[in-house]
Amino acid sequence: MVRKLIAMMLVALLMPAWVSAEGPSRPKVGLVLSGGGARGAAHVGVLRVLEELHVPIDYISGTSMGAIVGGLYALGMPLDELEAIATQTDWAAIFSDTIERRNQPYRLKDGPQNYFLTYEIDYEQGTWLPRGVLAGKRLDLMLRSLTLNTGEDFDEFPIPFRAVAADIETGAVKVFGRGDLAQALRASMAIPGVFSPVEYEGVLLVDGGVVNNLPVDIVKQMGAERVIAVNIGTPLRDRDQLNDFLDITDQITNILIFRDVAVQMENLEANDLLIVPDLGDITSASFDRMHEAMEIGRRAAREVEDQLLRYAVDEEQYRAILRKQAARVRRPEIIDFVEVRQPSLVSSDFIRRRFEERVQEVFDVDLFAYDVFEIYEQADFEDIDFELVENNGRQGLLIEAVEKTHPRHRVRFGVELADNFEGESFYLVFLDYTVTRVNRLGAQWKNEVWFGRTRRFFSEFYQPLDPYIWHVFLAPHAEYRVFPVDLYAGSSRFAQYEVQTRTGGIDLGLQMGEYGEIRFGALRGMNRSSLDIGDPTLPEARYDNGAWKLSLDIDRLDSSTLPRDGVKIEASLLAGRHALGADDTYELLEIAALKPFTTGRHTLIASGRWATVIDSSDPLAQGFTLGGFLDLSGLRPDQLYGQHLVLGKLIYQCRILRLPAFMGRDLYAGMSLEAGNVWEMRSDRSTGDLIRAGSLFAAADTILGPIYLGLGHAEGGNTAVYFSLGRRY
Repeated sequence: MVRKLIAMMLVALLMPAWVSAEGPSRPKVGLVLSGGGARGAAHVGVLRVLEELHVPIDYISGTSMGAIVGGLYALGMPLDELEAIATQTDWAAIFSDTIERRNQPYRLKDGPQNYFLTYEIDYEQGTWLPRGVLAGKRLDLMLRSLTLNTGEDFDEFPIPFRAVAADIETGAVKVFGRGDLAQALRASMAIPGVFSPVEYEGVLLVDGGVVNNLPVDIVKQMGAERVIAVNIGTPLRDRDQLNDFLDITDQITNILIFRDVAVQMENLEANDLLIVPDLGDITSASFDRMHEAMEIGRRAAREVEDQLLRYAVDEEQYRAILRKQAARVRRPEIIDFVEVRQPSLVSSDFIRRRFEERVQEVFDVDLFAYDVFEIYEQADFEDIDFELVENNGRQGLLIEAVEKTHPRHRVRFGVELADNFEGESFYLVFLDYTVTRVNRLGAQWKNEVWFGRTRRFFSEFYQPLDPYIWHVFLAPHAEYRVFPVDLYAGSSRFAQYEVQTRTGGIDLGLQMGEYGEIRFGALRGMNRSSLDIGDPTLPEARYDNGAWKLSLDIDRLDSSTLPRDGVKIEASLLAGRHALGADDTYELLEIAALKPFTTGRHTLIASGRWATVIDSSDPLAQGFTLGGFLDLSGLRPDQLYGQHLVLGKLIYQCRILRLPAFMGRDLYAGMSLEAGNVWEMRSDRSTGDLIRAGSLFAAADTILGPIYLGLGHAEGGNTAVYFSLGRRY
């Protein structure tokens, strides 16, 4: 009897420890993570301290970046992996709806570097700007690759989770507790004016920060008895920081968010805890400072360590909890099959053929992004989504595509500016109007108009001959161009001609994927050179042109503006022939190449150009110019003109700092060494005549294009200061 009584007492004494190890007697802890863009990296630092202190998390609710961090952590993603995602992701690329340039299909590389604003026109629905500056497909792909095979019930995650978004039509709060996690995170992060809204069950959803940026009430509804809330929202600006319209607009938005957060703070009770990391001047767009934000979050959590320890458990209990919350995300391995859900048989076959190239390969989101954007460029589809599925133990990709039912009309705008501060400046305004999906083979009708120093109209009908491979094509085209040619004696201009060219032709081409294209074609046209400024006795010319054309373009540069890797080669041969309508026969041959070499922040670009004209009857229409920034810096723009050209240059650039993602990419300092010349007669060419030049410059790779400020000097005492907006290399 005594032994039985002692045993019962021991059981009673041990019961609390046993129960505690399982956790039922422990108050349930909910974690609330607010939105704040790049400032959200502080959440990772807070989570690091919670793990170090053995603070268990039973529920998580989050908004915007807080939803992304919280959602991935709720799946059981290790903090080391979360930290790597925050600090190693190219957020500038995420904020762009294009894949890495070198891997883009060649047709995507041809021209868009000058365009910074895009409209889309739908004749059935009117004219509209994209509902966000960026559609968000890169963010979609990243989130989907991180959340594959997660299930639809968020309560079944290792840690139950909720994401908050906002109905842009009604202002209602949308709380995601089940469904497609990637879609929920994308909706919660759909920053108005930056990413397009997400359509879900007929509702347009945007960033939840506009209605509930600190969802304390949501985590309490989930069952949390204790709340740890982390607010990394942007504080209100002082009066001296409100300097322009954008500052005022941003302040108004922050006031609305600030008031809602204040309401949510009233839901916090005495046993709850609010952590507000002092992120200072780190903004929601400071993605280059996410490591710094993480450290600030870690310090903020350590400052309230004593209060956090109220929620902590011992190491054995914590390990038991972690075992239950082990990651359930199963990373995809080999893709065994591809299934397409799309009503059109032709389009389904096209998509299937494109993605079947990835069968028996390990799933790679970058390669998948390449495929998706190549298909999008043909504009056959409103949306392309995917998920991993299993069938009889085989793992495959299920592709769901929403096909466009009518052509897409796209209008793009761009600008190029240059000034040498000596009274010589020019501008070019670019307009591009392209109709895609003209027919079932994916034809495109492209039209370009230039205004400014050069006036140009160009139209091309690009017709693929194979609806699946899309490599062989026909391209009839027409062009009208008017441009000035200045003639100099030394550094003094003595004449200016206006050159007009009218050309029509057709090309047969082969696109070589992301590498480039080959074209062979014939053209017919008229060239006229008329004197605008100068001695009236100077000659003018008019002649008919007809020629065969052969061209090869290879482009694997990572950037068309300030490249750091890749290669670019251009070669063309134009052969005028009487049989095609030319007044005289001639050959025009031009070869150019550019290759960057990069180590760390330092890049050296080697570039060369060689061109020659044989027996042209109009030297003004068939010739080449040199002079200006990085084309013999120090000389006036296009100061040298002739029918035979040689140019070589070495350009060094050092990346000084990264720009905020919304402004662009990088800021550089650089210098150049250049040598070259032009000659009227081939027999006059000599290395002894080469003009040596160089420059010092600063360059910024912005969303409007590259901006340069440089000082150039060439032999003969020619010095000039240059400012330019637009591609230089």
